[in-house]
Amino acid sequence: MRALAEVARQAAHVPGPRGACRACGQEADVLAERADAVVVRHGPAVAKAHAPWTDPEAHRVRIAVASHPRLAGILLPPVRGTAHLGERPVTAWPYGSPVDPADPDAAPWEEAAALLARLHSVPPDALPGPLPAMRGPAKAAAAVARMRSAAPAHPAACAVLGAWSRLPAWARDEAPAPVPARLCHGDLHLGQLVRHPAGEGPWQLIDVDDLGLGDAAWDLARPAAWFAAGLLAPDVWARFLGA
Repeated sequence: MRALAEVARQAAHVPGPRGACRACGQEADVLAERADAVVVRHGPAVAKAHAPWTDPEAHRVRIAVASHPRLAGILLPPVRGTAHLGERPVTAWPYGSPVDPADPDAAPWEEAAALLARLHSVPPDALPGPLPAMRGPAKAAAAVARMRSAAPAHPAACAVLGAWSRLPAWARDEAPAPVPARLCHGDLHLGQLVRHPAGEGPWQLIDVDDLGLGDAAWDLARPAAWFAAGLLAPDVWARFLGA
């Protein structure tokens, strides 16, 4: 954690004369600590330690895409390239203000939808490659497998498996989608949006760990599920889908 905080500190400060670093007096703040990601903030920058099982080539391409001019204003670009802490690749990013969970009425649904539409419209052949597959279907399959292993008799398991069985076979089998492949985010939810510069800039998408080629409809799956389950009001879903 100390090493990751140091990466964030170096990304946050512009070197001065003779390599001196402008001090800000701020301490590192841990924003996330999970098996697949650890994120530490230092002032205007964050450092992210990606999962130790990250595919190196796919990671390289995803970071290159986030830095590409065609994604300017859509994906927040990194501050610096990839380093390593042990088995984990580490990247540094600007800090952006997240969506406020205490103010759901102000959630930027239209802005999220517009960013997603712009992302899907970027021609894949204009980007660094080879682009990996979007990881949404693989993550869903892994989640269902964990549920089957850990809680097959849970009262909700039957409903989840019923919904899973109605997905197209290609999605359950993690095969290529029988539609033109689009650039997809792969893990869209409101936690993947930040305003940069913090508090005043436009909304941009973050987290490219699942970015890749796939069926663009998959990026609508999570808000669609919230709508279907009654967690997202019909008018909000209509606003998102319309935008």
